[in-house]
Amino acid sequence: MDLEALLRHPDQLARLRHDPSLGANAVEEMIRWVTPVKEFMRTATEDRTVGDLTIPAGDSVYLRVPVGQPGRDVFDDPFRFDVGRPDNKQVAFGYGVHYCLGAHLARLELRVFFEELLARVDDVQLAGEPSRSATVFVGGLKHLPVSYRMR
Repeated sequence: MDLEALLRHPDQLARLRHDPSLGANAVEEMIRWVTPVKEFMRTATEDRTVGDLTIPAGDSVYLRVPVGQPGRDVFDDPFRFDVGRPDNKQVAFGYGVHYCLGAHLARLELRVFFEELLARVDDVQLAGEPSRSATVFVGGLKHLPVSYRMR
């Protein structure tokens, strides 16, 4: 989840608070923005050409997911965090046979978490610098200091 993204983009937090119907879009944008799976390796099972590069069968392929997120050819202004981004084609949960089995549950949990949080707090903000897990495969926040005021 990326509460940090919302806290670092207070205009988007206010937008989501003002229009809770953006919840599903906001979740997709947070997943796109954070991309919890960082990198992994695969072995090419057949010769494949990607752009100008030919990958022979049997070669190892290193995939760095944040770099693999769709860019300008898919998203308008991909480096802008936008909770209302329509038709978000993020690939943080993988694709095809490697699609995450828990993706639908994760989306539901995130949407409900933010619905409930924003319904209960008047103000929430960063109260220090976050720290992250040191990892190569799946990463995320280790510590996110926040201050908040309940309704």
